[in-house]
Amino acid sequence: MLDELKIINEIWNLIREKGLGYSVVPSSFDDACALPIGDSFLVFTNDGISESTDRLPNMTWYEFGWRLAISCVSDLAAKGARPLGFLVSLNVTRRLDMKSILEIYKGIADCAKEYGFDIWGGDIGESKEVVIDGFMVGVTKRPLWRNGVRPGDLIAISGELGLTGAAFHYILQGGTGISDMRRIYEAAYRPKARLKLGMLLSELDGVHSAIDLSDGLSRSLHEMARASNVKLIVRERSIPIAKEALEYAKANSLDPLSLALHAGEEYELLFTLEPSCWKQVRDLCNKIGVRVTVIGYVEKGYGVYLEGKEGLRPLEEKGWIHLRE
Repeated sequence: MLDELKIINEIWNLIREKGLGYSVVPSSFDDACALPIGDSFLVFTNDGISESTDRLPNMTWYEFGWRLAISCVSDLAAKGARPLGFLVSLNVTRRLDMKSILEIYKGIADCAKEYGFDIWGGDIGESKEVVIDGFMVGVTKRPLWRNGVRPGDLIAISGELGLTGAAFHYILQGGTGISDMRRIYEAAYRPKARLKLGMLLSELDGVHSAIDLSDGLSRSLHEMARASNVKLIVRERSIPIAKEALEYAKANSLDPLSLALHAGEEYELLFTLEPSCWKQVRDLCNKIGVRVTVIGYVEKGYGVYLEGKEGLRPLEEKGWIHLRE
């Protein structure tokens, strides 16, 4: 059975066999790439979403457009890049009216205003369902990659987790709601990107790598471990779980740790840094009002492990993986 990871690996092997893909960095697969221009780097990323797989129940067309744009902003945030411009390809069905089309673009435009990038154009086509693809360009002095993890690094994360996992359970599986669902709804329908944090992290030499959590914490940890050939150890007790996620998990007899580890679309930043850089990172995060938590450390070896009361155990890679059963 094919899944996203196998497909990516085979396509990447084909590209390399043809002698292609060497004009940009990094040398290994990432969710963005960069081209050196003078003393800076142009950073490129793209994402695509479709109506049947990405539009949640009751999601407006405005929120659908926002969802596309914020996913690209988050990719650039993880690289420490300031977004410059956005190209959008929209394939629509004949049943979609002009009002709905403009709502999609209003969501994209409002995201552009909030995160400071321009909309450069794109393409309009026809399909059997609504499909949008976005291509975003940003700039940075020093891109951060997932393959920069070093033994001895600390593993840190921004924000709190579990809200999106709670939202998906509530929306898709008919869970029992809690008294305050606001942050849970926002996590699913109007997520935010950690752009300011990512740009600040890229300015610190002691920060070695970063990735966003759009595919979930467990998958992102494994992506880092694979790309850097290292062993990541995460302290179970240190993972920051939102109080609403804890409350929701209790109301629905769910494991809150699973909500935090395996839900996609979180858009927080996971990064590694030298221990001597931690105070500087913490102070910067306090200034911009972002919670940041050290959740583990890096050793020589391979794989991802949870450290709990019973010692180390391998962390299963779940998260969001397209086509996987």
